[in-house]
Amino acid sequence: MGAEIHQCFASYAAMSQTEGLGEISQGLLLVLEKLKQFAGGSVKRCKDKNLEEAHQLLSAVSKGLWVLDRSHVLPLVKCVLALQMETTNNSSSFLRLEKLVATLSEGDEALVSEQLNQLMSSLVEHKEALSPGSLQTVCMFIEESMLGRSYWQNNLMQLLKCIAATFDSMSQEQISRNEQWCYITVKTCLQLFKLMPKEVAPLVWDGTGDSKALQSILGSLVHIVMGKAACRDIRMLAGTAVSMLVNTAPEPCRGAAAVLELYHLLNAGEGQFGMLSLPSRAWDSDGLERLVLTRGLLASCKREILSCLLDGTQQQVACSQWEGSQLDNTQRRDGQAKGWTRKNAGLAKACLLLDVLLPAVLILMEKQKDCLYYCFQVFTLWLQRFQESLDEIWKVKESRILDGNSRLLQELTQFLWNNAESPVEGVSDFIHSSFQHLLEIYSLECDHFKDTERPLYEQFLQRVLCLPWQAKARYVPLCAILPYLGPGKVLDTYKDLPQHLLSCLSTNHLCPAASDLYKTILQQQRKVWTEEQEDVSEEELARKWGQHWLPTLTCGLTSSNSFLQSNTSNYLLVWTLRLFPASYALLAEGFKGKDSTQIHAWVTLLNIQKTVTGVLPAGQETLERLSACLCAKEDNIRLAALSLLCSSPRTNQSLSVMDIQLLKELLPLNLNCDSSSFRQFLQASVKKALVRLRDSSLAALRQRMKNKECSTGEDLQSPVVRAVDFVEWLLQLCASSLMSGSNFQRRKSALLLLAAVLETCTDSWSPERKKGQPPRNMAALLSRAKSKGCWDFFSRSNTLMLLSCLQDSTNEIRELAAELLVSYFPPAFPESIAVALFERALEAVSSPRVPEAEAGAVMMKTVFQKSDTCTLKRILAKQEQAVECQHLSFIEYLLGVLQVHISSAHRDLLQAAHSTPIHGVVLALRRCLLEVPAVVASMSEARLVQCWRDFLSRLVESVRDAVRLLLGMLQGKQASSCSQEAVAPSFADVGNAIGSLIQLGKDPGQEDEEDPILLSEEHSLVLTCCWVSVKEIGLLLGGLAEKILLLPPQVGCGPLLPLPVVKMASEGFQEILLRCRHWGAVEGCSVGFTKFCATLLSLPDLELQEVPKAILEQGLVLLSSPRSSSITRRAAGFPMLFLCILAGEGPTKSRPLLTHGCQTLLALASMPLSQDWNQTLDLPQVSAVHVLQTLVRGSELGAALRQYVTPMVILVLKALDSPSWAMRNAAIQLFGALTVRLLGQKRSRGDSHIHGGVSPEALFSLYPQLKHILLEELSSAVAASGELRDGKFPLCPALYAILTFLAKLQPSADGVNSSSRCFLEPLIGLAGNPIYAARVMAARALVPLVPAAEYGTLLLRLTSDLPQPGDAFSHNALHGQLLQIESVLAHALRVNHLSPDTLLSVTCQLEDRLWLVTSVQQCPLVRLAYLQVVSLLVGTSPCDFAQRVWVAVRGELDHSKPVEKAGLSHVQVGSVTFCQLAVRFLCNEGTRLASPETVHGVCSLLQKGSTDLQAAILTWVIEMEDRKNPDLMKELLLTLWEKLEEVLKGRTDCTFLKLYLEAFVHLNSNQCQFVSHKPFGPAYAASRGILLSMVESGDFSPEIQCLALCVLASLLTAGLINVAISLLQDEDHEVRLEATIFASLVVQRQPPLGVSSPGGCALLHSNKGLVSLFHLLVEEFWVCPETFACLVHHLPSTDLSDTLADLEDKGAVSLYKEDEPNVYAEPAVLSQMLLPFLFWLLDRASASPRLWESIQAWLKATGPGLLTTLQHCMSWWSQDGSTSLHLKALGSQKMHVAVTALLVKAALVVHILEILEEKEQPSIEEIHYSSQDLKDTVLAAQKALAQHGMVVTVNVEIEQMGRQGYLGCVSVTS
Repeated sequence: MGAEIHQCFASYAAMSQTEGLGEISQGLLLVLEKLKQFAGGSVKRCKDKNLEEAHQLLSAVSKGLWVLDRSHVLPLVKCVLALQMETTNNSSSFLRLEKLVATLSEGDEALVSEQLNQLMSSLVEHKEALSPGSLQTVCMFIEESMLGRSYWQNNLMQLLKCIAATFDSMSQEQISRNEQWCYITVKTCLQLFKLMPKEVAPLVWDGTGDSKALQSILGSLVHIVMGKAACRDIRMLAGTAVSMLVNTAPEPCRGAAAVLELYHLLNAGEGQFGMLSLPSRAWDSDGLERLVLTRGLLASCKREILSCLLDGTQQQVACSQWEGSQLDNTQRRDGQAKGWTRKNAGLAKACLLLDVLLPAVLILMEKQKDCLYYCFQVFTLWLQRFQESLDEIWKVKESRILDGNSRLLQELTQFLWNNAESPVEGVSDFIHSSFQHLLEIYSLECDHFKDTERPLYEQFLQRVLCLPWQAKARYVPLCAILPYLGPGKVLDTYKDLPQHLLSCLSTNHLCPAASDLYKTILQQQRKVWTEEQEDVSEEELARKWGQHWLPTLTCGLTSSNSFLQSNTSNYLLVWTLRLFPASYALLAEGFKGKDSTQIHAWVTLLNIQKTVTGVLPAGQETLERLSACLCAKEDNIRLAALSLLCSSPRTNQSLSVMDIQLLKELLPLNLNCDSSSFRQFLQASVKKALVRLRDSSLAALRQRMKNKECSTGEDLQSPVVRAVDFVEWLLQLCASSLMSGSNFQRRKSALLLLAAVLETCTDSWSPERKKGQPPRNMAALLSRAKSKGCWDFFSRSNTLMLLSCLQDSTNEIRELAAELLVSYFPPAFPESIAVALFERALEAVSSPRVPEAEAGAVMMKTVFQKSDTCTLKRILAKQEQAVECQHLSFIEYLLGVLQVHISSAHRDLLQAAHSTPIHGVVLALRRCLLEVPAVVASMSEARLVQCWRDFLSRLVESVRDAVRLLLGMLQGKQASSCSQEAVAPSFADVGNAIGSLIQLGKDPGQEDEEDPILLSEEHSLVLTCCWVSVKEIGLLLGGLAEKILLLPPQVGCGPLLPLPVVKMASEGFQEILLRCRHWGAVEGCSVGFTKFCATLLSLPDLELQEVPKAILEQGLVLLSSPRSSSITRRAAGFPMLFLCILAGEGPTKSRPLLTHGCQTLLALASMPLSQDWNQTLDLPQVSAVHVLQTLVRGSELGAALRQYVTPMVILVLKALDSPSWAMRNAAIQLFGALTVRLLGQKRSRGDSHIHGGVSPEALFSLYPQLKHILLEELSSAVAASGELRDGKFPLCPALYAILTFLAKLQPSADGVNSSSRCFLEPLIGLAGNPIYAARVMAARALVPLVPAAEYGTLLLRLTSDLPQPGDAFSHNALHGQLLQIESVLAHALRVNHLSPDTLLSVTCQLEDRLWLVTSVQQCPLVRLAYLQVVSLLVGTSPCDFAQRVWVAVRGELDHSKPVEKAGLSHVQVGSVTFCQLAVRFLCNEGTRLASPETVHGVCSLLQKGSTDLQAAILTWVIEMEDRKNPDLMKELLLTLWEKLEEVLKGRTDCTFLKLYLEAFVHLNSNQCQFVSHKPFGPAYAASRGILLSMVESGDFSPEIQCLALCVLASLLTAGLINVAISLLQDEDHEVRLEATIFASLVVQRQPPLGVSSPGGCALLHSNKGLVSLFHLLVEEFWVCPETFACLVHHLPSTDLSDTLADLEDKGAVSLYKEDEPNVYAEPAVLSQMLLPFLFWLLDRASASPRLWESIQAWLKATGPGLLTTLQHCMSWWSQDGSTSLHLKALGSQKMHVAVTALLVKAALVVHILEILEEKEQPSIEEIHYSSQDLKDTVLAAQKALAQHGMVVTVNVEIEQMGRQGYLGCVSVTS
C-alpha cells in the first residue's frame, strides 16, 4: 500500500512543476496526504475523519481533475482502489472510499471501471477455490460498490464456479474447523442471490445456461442448513441465503412450491427447487434444521410467496406437512384442535404462511427447548409477516382468520400466555412484540369485516387480572391492550394498579415493565382528555392526572424504601412532568414537611423539573431549604441537592456565585463518605459542574474575541474568573486530601474528583477516547488560567503526590492513580523521579507483603510506561543490561530478577519467602508484558519476533518450573516430575512440609519452640509465598495465551508461542489445578486457564485446539479411575479444570466438548456404588456430582446446560437416597446450584423473594418432564408419611429439597387447567408429616402452586377441617394445617384475592376454634400457628372476635412462667416464640384499638413482665411503623422513664440495656410531641448521673455510649461533647450515626427528650455535626480550662524521629503490618481542622485566667524541642540522593500524621509566643527562640515539604477565626 501512495506523491510532486498544473497538483497532494494519514492510522474515528476530509478536498479539485491526461489521473485511481481493496473488512472505511471512487468516476468512468475490473479479475483468475480474504473482497464489492457489482454481474458464471469449488474443497469436518471461511462463502452467496436476482433466476427456474455450479452451491447450502457440522450462526445465514434464492422465482407459486419441497426434504428424500435438484438426505441432523429454514423464510422471503394461493397438489403437500406436525404433537394437542387442523389444512384454501410455516413454528416451540430465544424470534416474525400479509391472506381464505371462535386465535393466545413468563433471556421482548402484533391483527380484522363485537380485549384484561402482581406477564399484555380498551376502562377494572406499580418499582426486574405501562397510560389519558375537551388547559389536565396518580407518586417519592424512591423518580416522575408539566405544582405542595423523606422528595422533584424544563423556582425559602439539604444526614438527600446545583440542561450555563459557595461548603465535608455509590455520584455531579464552568468560560472568551474586547482588567464575577478560581480551589482540595494520612474514603473521593478535573480542564485529546474529549479552543482557557499562576496540574508536587498513591495498600487507589499518571501527565517523568520510582518498585516487588508487592508491580508498570529511551537506558545500564529493544530489555531484566528469586527458593524457601518472594516479580512481569500497549506492538515487529519467541519460551519454562518447585516443597519433596500422578497434599501434610522447611532454615543451635496454637510468622510467610505465586503464575500464563496467540502472525515468521511452549503452559495449569488445595490460588489460576482454553479453542490451528481436548480427556479418565485417596480433599481445583475447558467453547458453536463432558459425568455419577465402597475416600460418583455442581454454578455455561437440567434433577433425587454421606452432601449442593440456575438469585440473604422469579407455568413449559418427576416424589412422600416401619416413620431424603424448590416459585397464574393444580393434594397431604421443617416448607410451597381463583375454596376447606374441642386429631397434622392456612391467607390478603363473603366465612370458622390459642391446647407450636393466622384477620374481623382473642392471649401471658435457666426445664418447644408473638399481637392491637384497657395491658407487661416479654415489647417499639395511637406512645414513654433507673442500676445484660436505650431514644425522637412534661425528680437525677458516668467512663461499647449520649442531650458539658467528638470518628458507621443524633439535637438547641418540639430536629451529616460540635465547644465552653485540653488531646502524638528511623530501617520485613486501631479516623485531617478553633481559644484566653494556665502548661510541655524537630525534619527531606526514600516516606501514613501534627503544634506555639511578646510577658524558660524564628522555620519547612510532594498547608498567620473563617480554611485543609 505504501508503494502506491509513494508513487502518487512522486507523480504529482513532479507534475506540480509543470506550468498551469501547480494548483491542481497541490490539491491532489493534499488529498494524498489525507489518504496517507488514513493508511497509517489505527484509530477508527481518526481514519474516518481523514477519508471525509480527503473526499471534500477531492470534490473541490474534481472539476480541474479531468482536464488532465488519463496518465495523470491513473495514479490516483490506482491508489484509491488499492486502499479500497485493503479495507474490505471495514465497511465504514470502504463506503467512504467508495465516495472517492464515485467522484473519480464522474469524469472518466471507463478508466475507473477498467482498473477495478483488473483488480476483480485477479481475484478469480487461474483459481478454483477462493480464500477467505478473496471472498470477503468479492462480497464487499458486490454489496457496496456499483462498479464492482456490475463486474460480477457480467462475470457471474466464473464467480459461481469459484464458489462451488470453494464449497467442494471444504469437507463437513473442515466446515466446523474453518468457520470463518465457511461463513464468508455463505455470505457471498446471500449477497449474490439478494443483489443479482435477474441474473440468477434463469439458472434456477428456466434451466437456461450452465446451472451445474449453482446446483452444487444449492446442495452445499442445503447440507449446511440440514446438517450439524456448521455452527448455528452459519446455518442461520445459510437459511437466509436459501430464502433469498426462493425470492428469485418469477411467479410466487413457483417459489411456494420450492418452499414446500424444502420442508418435504426434512422428512423424505430428494426434491426439486425450480429446475435444480435438492440433494438426498445424507446428513447428520440435530433438529435445528426446521428452525434454520423457517427463520430464514420468515425473515427474508417475499410476502407474495408466503401468502400466495397453493394449487391442489401443493395443498395436499401442505396438508401432509400439517398432519406431520400433529403427529409430532399428539401428546400436546387435544382431539378438537386436531380436527380443526385437518379441516383447515385439507378443505380450506391453503397458503404457506398459515398452512406450512405456522405448523413448523409450533413444532419448534414444542421441541427446540435448547434454542428458545430463536424459536420465539421465529414466532414473532411469523406474526409480523402475518400482519403484513393480511390483505393477501383475506383474498386467499375469503373469510376471517381470527374470529371469536377461531381455533387459531385460541392456539395463538394460549401459546402466548403459556410462555409469557419464560425465564429465557431476551424472550420477554419477543412476547411483548407478539402481543402487540396479535392485537393489531385482531383489530384490523374486526375493522375489515366491520365487527363491533370484540371480546378478545375483555378476555385479555380478565386474564391479566388473574395473574399475580409479581408476574411480569401481567404488565406486558396490559400495555399492549391499553390503546384498544382505553385507560378509563382499565383503571376502573384494575383498581389496584397504582399500588401494584409501586410494588413493581420495588422489584428490580419489574421496573421497566411498570415504567412502560405507566407511560402508556399517561399518553392514552392525555390523548383521551384532549380529544374530549378542546383547548383544555395544562392545569386542568394536571388536576385530572392528580385524581388518579397524585397519591401514588407521593407515596413512592416519600417511601422509606430507597429503591422505590429512586425508581419512582426515574421511571414515573420523569414521564409525569413531561406529559403533564403543570403537575409540578401539585407535587410540590405535598412536599413541604421537614421529614427526611419529604425533603428528599422535594429535592428530587426540583431535579427532575430542572432536567425536563430547564427552569428552577428561585427564592429565599428554596435557597434555605437547599442549604439544609446539603448538611442532611441522608446520603441521598445530599446527593440530590448536589445534583441540583451541578446539573443544567445547557452545559454552557455558568454556575452562580451562590452555587460555587455552596459547593465549597459541601465538598470538603463529604470526601470521607463510606458509600462507594455516593463517591461515584459525587464525581459525576462535580464533573457536570466542571463542564458547565469550562463551557461557559469558553463561550465568554469566544464572545470577547468576537467583540474584540481587550480590557486590561477583568470582572471578578465573570464566568472565566469563577471557573479558574473554583478549579484551582478544587485542585488544592484534592492535593491535600490525597496525602497518605487521609483514609481510604477521602483518598478515593479526591482521586475521582481529580480525574474529573483532568478530564474536563486539560487539553489532553486522545484518539482512543470516544467521549470526554476537550473542546478545540481549550488552549485559550488554559492560557488564561496559567497567566494567573493557576491550573498547574502537572507540577512536580502533584506528580509526587500521585506517586505516593501508587504505594497505597488498596487496589482501587493504586489503579486510579496510575491511570491518571499514564493518561494525562507528560509522556516521561523527570529522570530523577523515574530512577527513584524504579528503585522503590524493585524494593516493593521483593516484599513478602502481598499489598506491597502489588503496589510494586503497579509502580514498575508505571515507570515502564512513563520513561523515555534515555531514562530506560540509564535504569538498565545500572543493571548491566543490553539495550537493543528497550521494551524487550526491560522485560528481560524482570525475567532475570524472577530467575534469581526462583534460584533463591531452590536454595532456601524460607529465606526466599522473607527477602525474594516470587509473586511480586511475576505480577510485575504480567502487568508490564500484557498491559502496556507498546510491548504488544513490539511483538508484531518482524525483526523482533525471534527475540520475543525465545524470551517467551524461557518465561513459560521458568514459571512452569517455579510451580513444580513450590508445589513440590509443599508436598515435602524438593522436586516433582511431570509424569507423577496428580497428588495434592492435605493441609496437615502441607503443615508438616512447611515445618520441615522452617527447621532446615533455622540456626542448628536454636532451641525448638513449643507448638503454637496459631500459625507462626515463618509458616505464614511460606504459605503466602507459595499460594500467591501459584495464583499469579496462572494469571500470567492465561494472559499470555489470550494476548499473544491472537496476534496476527508475521509473514515468514513462526508463532510467538509454538506448540511445545503452549503444552508447557498447559502442564503448569494442570500442576496447579490438580495438586493445589488453596482456593484463592485455584480461583486465580482458573481465570487464567479459562482464557487459555477459550483462546486455543477459538483458533483455526487444529493442533492447538487439541490441547484443551486432551486435558479434558485426561481429567475424565482420572475422575473415573479408582482412587487410593480423596480427590476432593486433595485437589479443590479438580472440578474447576472441567469448568475452565468447557467454558472456553464458543457460545455460537455446537459445544461438542460440553456434550461429551456432561454425558460422561452423568453416566459416571449414576453408576451404583460398589459393594466395598469406603466412606473415607472420595468415590468417582461423588467427584462427578461435584464437577456437575461446579458447571452449574459457573455463569459461563448457564444457557448451554439447560438441556441437562432434567437428567441432573433425576440424578440428585436418586443420590439423596444414597447410603454414602458424601454422595448425599454432593447431591444437595448440586440441587442448590440447580435451584439458583432455574429460579434466580436472592437479592440479599434475608430476602424471601427470588430476583426475577419464575412461575410454575413458565418453569414446567420449559422443562415439562420436571413436573412429573417432582410430583412423583411428592406422592411417594405422602404415601410413606403415614406408615410406620419398625416403629419409625420412613424418611424421604429428597422431600425437603423439593419443597424448598417449589416454595421459591412465583405465584401461579389462574386457570382451571393450570399446570400446578396437580400438586395441591400431595402438598395438603404433607401437612401431617412428622418432620417440622417439612411441614413449614410444605405450607410455603402451597402458595405458588394454588391458582388465584381457588384461594377462597382452599381456605374454606382447610379451616372447616380444623378440630373442635374433644375431637381426636394429630398435633403434627393440625400444626401443618394451620401453617398452610397462614401461608395461603397471608398471600391472598396481600394480593386482595378474597371476596368479603369468603373472608367472613374463614373468620367464622377460625372463631369457632378459638380454643386452639388457649392452654386447653397444650402444644405451643399449634397455639403459635393459630395466633399467626388470627393476626392476619383481626383488622378485618368483627370487633368482638378481636376482643376475645385479645383477652385470651393476655390471659395466657399473665399465666406464663419465666424460662428456667438451669436444671430440669418444663418449658415446651415454641413457648418462648409464642410469648413473643403474643406480645407483638397485644401491642399491635393496642395501637389499633386505642382503648384504655389495651394500653394499660401493654404498659403493665413492660413494667412487670419477664425479661423476654419486655425485650419483645422493646423490639416492637423499635421496629414499629404505625404510630397513630398517641395514648399508647405516651404511656410507653412514661413507663420507660419510670423503669430507666432500675434498668441502669441492674445493667448486667448489655444486650437488654442497648435494646432498652435504643427503644427509649427511638420513641423520644419520633413521639416526643405526645409528652407534654418532663419527669424531673430524684429518679431522673439518679438516672442522669448513671448515664453520665457510662458516657465518660469508656467501660461500655461505642453503641451504648452513643445511645446514652442521646438520652443526655439535655445535659451539656465539655467532657460530654468531647466524647461525642470521638464517637463521630468511630470506624463503625452505626456508631457515627447514633453520635450524629446527639450532635444534631444539641447543635440545633432542641429541647430535652420528652419535651414538646413542634419544629422537629433535622439530623445532620456526621462531618457537619463534628464541625458544629467544635463551634459549640469553643463558643459556649471556652472559659473552661478543660476545653483547650480536650481539643489538643485530639492532636496526634506520633514522634517524627521514630517515624524517620522506621523508614530508614532496612531490616527484615514482617508479613503483616500492625492494624490501625481505627481505619476511619484521620488524625492529620482532624489536626488541621482543629487549628482555627484553637486559635479562636487563644485569642480569648486573656479573659479566662484558668484557660490561660491550661495553655501555658501545654506550651511548657510541647514548646522546648519543637524548633529542633522542625529543623531535623527539613534536613531529612533536603538530603540529596534520597528520592527513593522520600517516595517511601510519601506513602507512609505515620510520616504524614507526624509532620502535620508537628506543623499544627508549631503554628499554635507561634501564636502563643506572639501573644506573650505582644503583652511583654516572659516566655517559658526552656524555650530559646522567638515567634518569628519559629514562624520562618515553619514556612521554610512547608516549602521544602511541598517540593517533595508532602503538601501540608498550615496557616500560621490566622488571627481570629469564626465560622466563615473555618470554612475558608477547611476548603483547603480538609
